[in-house]
Amino acid sequence: MTHNPFKGLRWQEQLTYATLCLTVVSLAFSWRIGIIALCLLIGASILKDISTKSFSFTRPKGLDKTQKICLWAMVIYSLLYVTSAIISENHAEGWFKASLKAWFILLPLLCLVGDTAYLTKERIHALLQIFTAALIVRFVICLAISLTQLAQGIPFETVKDWQSDPLGMHHNYLALYIDIAIVFLYTKLINTLNKRNYRMQILQLVAFLALLSYLFLISSRSGIVALAIAFAAAIIHLLFFRKQYKLAFTLIFLATALFASAYFIAPSVFDRFVALTTWTDNYYPDDRVIAWECGVQASHGHLLWGYGSGDYMPHLVEAFDQRGYKRAIDIGYNTHNEYIETVLQTGLFGLTVLAIMLFSPFAAAISKKRHNLLAALAIIVTACMCVFEAMLNRQMGTQFIAVVYCMLILLLRPSQNAGS
Repeated sequence: MTHNPFKGLRWQEQLTYATLCLTVVSLAFSWRIGIIALCLLIGASILKDISTKSFSFTRPKGLDKTQKICLWAMVIYSLLYVTSAIISENHAEGWFKASLKAWFILLPLLCLVGDTAYLTKERIHALLQIFTAALIVRFVICLAISLTQLAQGIPFETVKDWQSDPLGMHHNYLALYIDIAIVFLYTKLINTLNKRNYRMQILQLVAFLALLSYLFLISSRSGIVALAIAFAAAIIHLLFFRKQYKLAFTLIFLATALFASAYFIAPSVFDRFVALTTWTDNYYPDDRVIAWECGVQASHGHLLWGYGSGDYMPHLVEAFDQRGYKRAIDIGYNTHNEYIETVLQTGLFGLTVLAIMLFSPFAAAISKKRHNLLAALAIIVTACMCVFEAMLNRQMGTQFIAVVYCMLILLLRPSQNAGS
């Protein structure tokens, strides 16, 4: 791997890559800073392509047909919400939803009309390493804040509640970030096992364990389940594709040991799973299950095209009211499921577009021609998280997924199919 990812780049590419580095660090800390960083990235990219005369609407450099299809799927998904905003009666809400999806137009178009050849696998991996390091710094800061609170006499039960960590990010969005960083570290570890770079392997393992600890501390069921599914896919990959049986069974043993240790050290983390199958005194199951049921109920009669992105909430609120789910109405709950949310807004047509956007890169990643484990696992995690949270309903989700998907699609060049 190139030790200095800026080496060999023209000054325009160095500037753009620097704003990419700033963007991935910003995403790990604040979506508000992320907006500024993404705007700087867009400006730097346009400057690069204009000054180097790299703009091409017909032959973008560094992309093949499959990558262009994946990027255009993102653009079409965003344009769907622009159309939905136009036809919605509540234009303000419709355009707000469309604005959240704007990154799915802007970032893919930069890739489609500009020169992305400089973003090699090594440079994209360097960006993911920077992002992972930023998450670990965030974790250390959160630990320091919690220890300071304990020193100030704040009760331990209050301090240990990290469902929104001490820096204030929603735990499920943060869990998505952590899961992506963990699968990246996993692919790096797998690919360096036969190399005698023990220092790097130890650093990767320490980072891996730190991020796992972070995931358990924020008590995100969604993140834990998504990561477990990704690891199951990784084990299948080792058993049936790489034929590395010893490594696969070692991974199974380590994963089991880690989860068992976490259960005995912090059993309260797993108590949240009980709510999925246990009914409360008011005969309501877990909040998320109720939201799903109400979302499905609200979609009846509007399955094909939905209600419109600006008009669906009153119908969901009505379903909550019929169910007697007053708390959801009071706090403005959504369905907590991106797929159901999409059906309510844009119908089965919109769900089809979302599925194509999410899974067309996955189909490319598992093909023999491209075979990219990192892209496949990252997409599995993202798709799973969309089951448990409306991930594209906030800037924290749309910014991150748009940036990560563009990077994953750029990794799918056939010349870069070295497994990750």
